[in-house]
Amino acid sequence: MIYVDEMLPAGELESEVVLHLRLHLRRAVRRRGETAAQDLAMLFGFPRAQGSDDDWKKASAQPEPFLQGAEVAARRRGSSQAIVALGHDEAHLKECKTWLEKRKEQDAVFSRLLATDLATLLELSKARDLAAARIGEAGHTVRYLPLLIQGDTGVGKEVLAESIHALWKQEARRPQAPFKVVQVAGLPPDLINDELFGHAEGAFTGARTSRLGRLEAAQGGTLLIDEVGDLPPDAQLRLLRFLQTHKLARLGENEEREVDVRILAATWRNLEQMVQEGTFRQDLLYRLRSGTALHLRPLARREGFFQEVVPELMRRRGSAVSPPLTRSALAALTLHPWHGNLREVVGVLDEALSLSERGRVGLEHLPAHIQRPFLAQALHQRAPSFLSDELESQELTAPHVQWRIEQVEQSLSGPLETVEQSADLGQLTGFLGSVGKDAPENQETLQSMEELAEREKQIRQAITLSQYWRHQAGVSGLPAIVQSVLHEKVAAADRALEEAKGRYLEHLARANALLSKNPWMSLVNEIRRLPLFQEVDQKSVTDFITTILKFLESIFPPLAQELRSLVRKGDVLKRIQEELSPPTEASQETEDEDSKPERKRKPSDLAREEWEALTKSHKSLSEACDATGFDPKTFKTWLGKHGIENPWQRSQSQ
Repeated sequence: MIYVDEMLPAGELESEVVLHLRLHLRRAVRRRGETAAQDLAMLFGFPRAQGSDDDWKKASAQPEPFLQGAEVAARRRGSSQAIVALGHDEAHLKECKTWLEKRKEQDAVFSRLLATDLATLLELSKARDLAAARIGEAGHTVRYLPLLIQGDTGVGKEVLAESIHALWKQEARRPQAPFKVVQVAGLPPDLINDELFGHAEGAFTGARTSRLGRLEAAQGGTLLIDEVGDLPPDAQLRLLRFLQTHKLARLGENEEREVDVRILAATWRNLEQMVQEGTFRQDLLYRLRSGTALHLRPLARREGFFQEVVPELMRRRGSAVSPPLTRSALAALTLHPWHGNLREVVGVLDEALSLSERGRVGLEHLPAHIQRPFLAQALHQRAPSFLSDELESQELTAPHVQWRIEQVEQSLSGPLETVEQSADLGQLTGFLGSVGKDAPENQETLQSMEELAEREKQIRQAITLSQYWRHQAGVSGLPAIVQSVLHEKVAAADRALEEAKGRYLEHLARANALLSKNPWMSLVNEIRRLPLFQEVDQKSVTDFITTILKFLESIFPPLAQELRSLVRKGDVLKRIQEELSPPTEASQETEDEDSKPERKRKPSDLAREEWEALTKSHKSLSEACDATGFDPKTFKTWLGKHGIENPWQRSQSQ
């Protein structure tokens, strides 16, 4: 037993497209039409062309075509698993887009709509599905689903509404069905009600005759309510009731009359947000969109619009040459934001075609506000269009393209100068310059490092050029002569890059040799070998040395000079350690004995004469204690032992 999995693509739009196609493909397979085998193959992610194979034909003719199709898919994929996923990869999405494009061209009313991007093609296919969708229960009057079309101003909402009406008219067999439009925006509230529902004779002052509203005027056909988001509250309520009952009463009348009209509505406003703000009725929104709404994207979000749609649009508007516009003109159109969307595009193209006398439209034929953003770019930024622009009555030749490339290279010279050198090289050069730019031990190393930095900068510039020209050569749609010259330029840029690398490596060996002999770099390496600095990067160590040196120069320049002298001698840390280490036992034995401090004498070491001399040389007991370090009790004891009178005791008793 093989199970079918409904795997979807990663993107939201892509998933929506795949789901839409699955609905149609399954429906087509069930109907067992002529394309059932192709539809079944596509459903499982195989090209439609393979649907002509016998396996798919037999599977589509079985009572359970989807299960049989899963077995065919499993065999063709060589999968041993019991699960087969439906189509969802990039190749399948391309097949889906092709299917949507062909479906748009099937109906003449939709084929006039220009669209090549996936999102718009999907919306047009949805519109095709809903154009004649019916509502209501069996046995009741046939009603058609109201539709809501949303999108920015100028995206073609009214054109889509006309196409939906034309297709509906065909399928509903109403060849004479009218298409009416009511523009709500800018109308006063009272006039909006009168426009929609009409009035009876005498309904208000000046109403001398009765007047049909747009709803009645569209009897048997379609009414497009443009900018439905601008409806006032009372008109919203009356429109809601009409959608529910299909009955209305003119202003000034009590009797309702039934009107058979299909409602289409269009707006640029966000109706969901208006519902939250309380300015649009939620129940009316649900009635208008009946579960779904058609969304037309602004031109700025339609992929390939200017490359694919604009040329066709120009041909339809009278352009007699191919291509109808130069690459520079096309690039300028692409840069413009087009807030007015299709309406703005048509106005610009009509003006340009008039100025070019229906010939090829160039940059000079476009309005200045469209030219400026394109011309504000440097020449190298607009190189693809500059290199490929068509010539007036001439063919583009290789020498001419080569000349244009030289002009682009001149434009690149400024940006190439801004390419920065390696941060590591800059840091080392800055360190050596800060500790002694004029010092003999640094001059040769500094010169070598500056030359190495220049070589390294040349490599970065060569890489930038190689990548730039490779990118230009990869631009799609370039003329063959431009591609050929660009490929030669890419090869030359690659050779220049290899030469720059060779010069750099040659100089790198010399610079490394000088760095290994430089005393300041030796000091850096000594410090980094210390346990405390083993996890510290080189820049932090060089910053540490520079900070110490500047500090010494600011408070005690001779000490800074002494440090420089130590660095030149080498083994700085070893020398400092020797200076700060305590003397060894051998050195202590060779010291002069007279320099040894006098040993402290004990009371027993003093003779009677010395004790007697102490009593005569000190005026007080405390003075004698300070001089000898003996306490008063010691003096009393030893003076008594030697039979010496205590003079300080006698003076205290007096």
